[in-house]
Amino acid sequence: MAGPPGAGKSRLVSHALGQAPVPAAWVRATEAAAALPLGAFATLLPAEPPRGNPLGWAAAAIKAPLVVVDDAHLLDSASAALLHHLVVHRRTKVVVTVRTETPAPDAVQALWKDDLLPRLDLSPLTEEETAELLAAALRGPVEPTAVSRLWRASDGNTLWLRELVLSGLLACDGGVWRWRGEATMTPSLREAIAGRIGELTGDEREVLEFLAYGEPLGADLLADLASEAAVERLEDRSLVAVDRDGKRLQVRLAHPLYGEVIRSGCGLLRARGLMRRLADAVAAAGQRRREDVLRVAVWRLDSGAPADPGLLLAGCDRARVTRDLRLALRLARAAVEAGGGAAAGLALATVLFYSDKYDESEQVFASADRLGLSPEQRIDCTVHRAFNLFFGLGRVDDAFALIDSVRPGDPELALGLLGTRASLTAAAGDLAGAETLMRRIIAYDLAHGSRGARAHGVTRAAILLYQARPSECLEQSAATAADIAREPHGLPSLTSSLLDSVAQAHLVLGDLQAAARAADEGLRLGGEFGAWPRVIHQFGAQQARVLRMRGRVREAHDRAREVCASLPERGPLAGPCLGELAHAQALLGDAAGAAETLERADAMALPVGPPYVFPLESARVWSLAARGDLSGAVSASLALASTTLPCYEAFALHDVVRLGQPALVAARLDASRAEGPLLSAFVRHAHARDGGALVEVGGEFERLGCVLYAAEAYAQAAVAYRRAGATRAARAAETRAWQVAQACQGVRTPALMGLELPDLTPRQREMALLAAQGLSNREIAERLVLSVRTVANTLGAVYERTGARDRRELAELLMGRE
Repeated sequence: MAGPPGAGKSRLVSHALGQAPVPAAWVRATEAAAALPLGAFATLLPAEPPRGNPLGWAAAAIKAPLVVVDDAHLLDSASAALLHHLVVHRRTKVVVTVRTETPAPDAVQALWKDDLLPRLDLSPLTEEETAELLAAALRGPVEPTAVSRLWRASDGNTLWLRELVLSGLLACDGGVWRWRGEATMTPSLREAIAGRIGELTGDEREVLEFLAYGEPLGADLLADLASEAAVERLEDRSLVAVDRDGKRLQVRLAHPLYGEVIRSGCGLLRARGLMRRLADAVAAAGQRRREDVLRVAVWRLDSGAPADPGLLLAGCDRARVTRDLRLALRLARAAVEAGGGAAAGLALATVLFYSDKYDESEQVFASADRLGLSPEQRIDCTVHRAFNLFFGLGRVDDAFALIDSVRPGDPELALGLLGTRASLTAAAGDLAGAETLMRRIIAYDLAHGSRGARAHGVTRAAILLYQARPSECLEQSAATAADIAREPHGLPSLTSSLLDSVAQAHLVLGDLQAAARAADEGLRLGGEFGAWPRVIHQFGAQQARVLRMRGRVREAHDRAREVCASLPERGPLAGPCLGELAHAQALLGDAAGAAETLERADAMALPVGPPYVFPLESARVWSLAARGDLSGAVSASLALASTTLPCYEAFALHDVVRLGQPALVAARLDASRAEGPLLSAFVRHAHARDGGALVEVGGEFERLGCVLYAAEAYAQAAVAYRRAGATRAARAAETRAWQVAQACQGVRTPALMGLELPDLTPRQREMALLAAQGLSNREIAERLVLSVRTVANTLGAVYERTGARDRRELAELLMGRE
């Protein structure tokens, strides 16, 4: 058994041999025992060695049927020879562990080189294996960003992974383990890493110290700061890694945890001195790289040097662009304390907004607004403050009133406010008003080549999406994205808004793969480990929606639950996130869970406009259906279709078709302004009345990847065939529906439950569902406005057709409950 330190060799062997029919004798090799011949085997040998052949004597003295030699690379030559002798002469069964990074004695190497023993190599855990192990050990899901961080920090080493988890880096929130980021390295982990680093000379330690506080560092810069020869020795020992970055060589620690141990050995004064030297060296070199200003700002701040507000703000801006919001917030506060004035106040308020600290952001914006702002600063303050009022606090009217209160004389500045108003107007659902504003903006852009063209392109793409013009939305998005790509900072806020429109446009068209790609790209804007919460929620909800439309509803549920675990107390994105969670719960038959999630959404979600309201209201439709209230679900879906944006209307109308009432919406779907193959399938589904037409629709949904819709269409086809007396065709459609439904991960919609009860009428099915929920005949009669006698007679027919004898058996048949 071979592997790096901490790979779990000894633990795995111990676990494997725990079920062995005979006990194992353990030989644990150590550096101390290696100083004595046969020292590792001392516990298995008699006290007095003979004068003759010591090897033969030792081999004969070992009577154990099973010997485990742990860390055999540390054996002295005599012990290694004894081990080899035992294996060659089959005196006992032997299991050996060795460390892959340490040379072993020739006699030990011969065990696998000469095929005397089979060799099993333990590789570091992959990220997927780390996720599986963590979920099993913690008995619950771990958010993907936390898994990624732990995998990288542990380097796939099981010992390090265990110690990192024990250090308190994770916290369980809403049933999901999330990265807490506050931990103390355990003594055993510190000792393990220190042992891996080993003994260091003074110049080697200095190199590691510079890297611990400043990695990555250019090879030339590091050679000026410390010993070049020491860097080479550390590279040979695999303690540092050297990578090529263009024409430069960059040096970094071979593992981030090395930095933790090295920093823990530096006193405060020494650490400050190291950071001052780093800042001076990079500044003297001209801060040629974009991230250099951020690094110098942090080094100056941490070294206790006199604060330079300009440097701190420059570093804050760079941290904000890269979405390291925690660092940006720290630098912005330092700039305010250093007397940065209005510019520092605006920077702090803006970072607070991006960090979901909306109340504090509004307070800082209000304070900054009372300072002597330049015209450009006043517009910047107004724009960001309006977004904070609208999206952060849900104060829609106050946001518009703020915009209207500012009258800049410069047409360019006025145009920026107009663009902000257009964006918020569209988000609020007033598409006519937003279109009017955009016509004015576009005319100005064309005439003057306005610098706000990028932001206006993002708003225009959103409006086209909301108007159910997804193809035009994608064209506008592509042109705007190309324009943004020319910006050196990447403009992450505009990019995230644009990608949100792109993902939704692909969903409207029915291109689920493209929608998933856009959502994945949007998540990457949050930084390597998801440091920008907003995109985690925004695009995590999009991922859940794509999974749901694909029929992978259990996965959609789990993804939505992960996203919801980190929601702020209040915000508009609680609507899409909690809406997707409740929707998945309802489709899976968890009516109580869906109702609880919707109650949570009522307290957390800010209903600022239809894009944030529709996911919740759509979930309410299916929550009603899960409770057996099909009439209420149909009514709610019809009302939602009448009040939402055109791009969502077809989805609400199609839900009515899925709920079994296509005649109510066929004409409205014909008149829908949406476009694309998915709408075409929706329309055909609404007009399909016979089994053949419904089978064709099911095939169309399958080709689009909308597996749940396909299963429902096939199930409806089976019912239509059966009513027409086409028994063989009904069975074929029912079989196809069943096969497709297997990919839907336990979904129980009314259409799919009809697979089990194909002969029930819609009214009988509705009553059966209510009875399965435990409602009495009187309660059902009151809900459906019927007489108790009618309910009793109808349920009698249901029991006769299904073979169920009571409500319990009916619930088991309909909902899989026992």
